[in-house]
Order: sequence, then C-alpha cells, then structure tokens
Amino acid sequence: MFREKTSRAAAVLMLAAATLCPAATFAATPLLDRAMVQNALLGWYAGTNDHKPVEQLLKYLADDVQMYYPDDPKPITGKPAFAAWYANALVHYFDETHQIESIDIRIEGRKATVAVVVRWECRMWAPGDAKSSYQAFLSHQRVEFEKSATDGRLLMTKKFVDALEKTPPLYQPES
Repeated sequence: MFREKTSRAAAVLMLAAATLCPAATFAATPLLDRAMVQNALLGWYAGTNDHKPVEQLLKYLADDVQMYYPDDPKPITGKPAFAAWYANALVHYFDETHQIESIDIRIEGRKATVAVVVRWECRMWAPGDAKSSYQAFLSHQRVEFEKSATDGRLLMTKKFVDALEKTPPLYQPES
C-alpha cells in the first residue's frame, strides 16, 4: 500500500513538474533504452540514404559533434563542418545504400555507444572521370549518442569510421 501511494505521489509530482517546467520531464524520464538508440541510428542512415536536406540531418547531431573518417586524420567538428562535408559528399556519392549488418548497443545513463557494421554501397564519381564506379564496403563504425537534458532528443556526439572493407555488392542498381 505504501509503495502504491508513493508511486502515485511521484507520478503526480512528475506531472506537475512537466506542466510547470517541461524541461523537467526530460530529466525525470527513463534515460535511454535500446529501441531509442536503434531508432536514432536507423533514422540517421535512412536520412543519408535518401540524401535528405542537411537541415534534417543536423537534428541528429550535437552542436559539437565529431566525426572521424579513415581518409582524413582530422575530425569533422561541429554542425557547420558537417554541413560542408555533406555538401561535398553529395557530389561524389550517389545511389547509396546504408544497411546495418550488425549492431551492439552499450548504454550508460544518458549515453550510448554503438558498435555497428554498415554495408555501404554507392556510386562514386571523381570530377573529370567519364563514368562513375559502383563500390561496396563493410564500414566498421562506432557511434556515440547522448540524450539531451533540454529536450530529450538523442544526439550523435561522435562517429568513428574505423575501417572500410571492400566487399562484393548486393544492391547494385541497373546501369
């Protein structure tokens, strides 16, 4: 009985806090779960597959996001740097498919680390080349997320592309 009354009282207090101060709701809600992390990751890759406008992709990123790629020793840091990188990527990569092959999610409080292998297939074009080429890779990545204390969104804080392993294509579009 005591536990039931305590739970009701806590629920009433949380509802009152949410009404008076909506930001308090996010601090009081459960921190993270696997589904939340997986949905954020799937949303990110769906957005990049569809070449969504950069404004839509920026919603997934922390302001100070850092992204590391094997072909550049310096990270892409911050939303403006990502926007510039993305504009360049859209020129070189198209007919893309990002398909998650494996995923391992580790959650600690407001943070999650995901080890993921992504099958990345795309057409690549280098300026001046007469034709594009179709490439397929298994991209071994680590992605870190943190739940925002202000609005409850899950934001990507770091992304590491540790290795790109060439692999036979599965999704090559018709020429």
